[in-house]
Amino acid sequence: MQLPSIMNTSRIACLLIALLVATAAADARPVTRDEGLRKMYGQLVIKGFAGQTPRDASVRQVRRALERSEIGGVIFFHKNIRNPKQVAALTRFLLGAEVRYTPIIAVDEEGGSVERLNRKKGFTYTPGHFRMQQRYTVAEARKRYDGMAAELASAGFNTNFGPVVDVLLNPQNPIIARKYRSFGAHPLYVARYAGAFIDAHRAKRVGTALKHWPGHGSSASDSHLKFVDVTKQWQPVEIEPYRRLFRAGYDGMVMTSHLFHKDWGMGQDLPASLSPIAIQTRLRDELGFDGVVITDDLQMRAITSKRPLEEAIVLALKAGNDLVLIGNVLASTPSNTDFAVNAIEKAVKAGRLSFKQLYRSWTRVKDYKARLHR
Repeated sequence: MQLPSIMNTSRIACLLIALLVATAAADARPVTRDEGLRKMYGQLVIKGFAGQTPRDASVRQVRRALERSEIGGVIFFHKNIRNPKQVAALTRFLLGAEVRYTPIIAVDEEGGSVERLNRKKGFTYTPGHFRMQQRYTVAEARKRYDGMAAELASAGFNTNFGPVVDVLLNPQNPIIARKYRSFGAHPLYVARYAGAFIDAHRAKRVGTALKHWPGHGSSASDSHLKFVDVTKQWQPVEIEPYRRLFRAGYDGMVMTSHLFHKDWGMGQDLPASLSPIAIQTRLRDELGFDGVVITDDLQMRAITSKRPLEEAIVLALKAGNDLVLIGNVLASTPSNTDFAVNAIEKAVKAGRLSFKQLYRSWTRVKDYKARLHR
């Protein structure tokens, strides 16, 4: 979708500043053009953080970052979660930030081995995807996912980075198969059970993210730990669950993987998350997906072993991702909360990033946040 030709960069910038003035309600100074643009760039960043309570300095820092639009949301990990009451108080504090657009409050809650809200911390257990498919019908799975979504909504989360729609092609896969994170080897089963997961979350106004585009189920290694080449393993059937779910009207996010394939590597060792071919050509043009695309954590070793974080942020947005995810778990995040905004601003001024493309990403993110309220 192209912006009208009459809407040039200057006009878009003026419109954007008018829309973002409300984010500076507590600041008597007028919003300058550069400040308005930086607030837009910040909406394209999701960040992990330290701390568990509003008393923690790191938590207060992250709320200020939300209010300044240096980031557009946060992701919770085990280190942020102690029990239901504590989590609800923390999300309430972050959602109480004075912002124009509701922050994305996200978590990885798949069930099974990837369950941040687990029984040890006072939450309800949900089976992992593979066991869910083995033990329950689609209708029964929907009921289990209804409970998961209700618990997430009650805790204050508005986005769950799931379901996993990787097709189980390699039973020795260390990060998908061995952790029971796939619904199975048949794309039809994967799509049906993923649909139950999605519908349950949608009913509670919790967004979802299909992962890991364009498929992690055939890989032989874990991209958290190293650069992974799937040129010899990857199969076209791995995109079939996406195709089916898009046809069914899926309107959540898609999360890109850090897997390399020579067909989308562009001769530059670019994994899918940094590849215009994987995102713009395959996902958007060929499958017609026009929703929010988010990277997997840019601090995973598949990325950091090849390039610095600042460069990865720029390449990810240039490739067509709308949101960059900086987990702050596998590596130390720079202490300044506007690190990503600075990288984006620098790249735009240098002509490395298209302002119109970033504006389109900002629009997608804004629309996604609005849907969470409907």
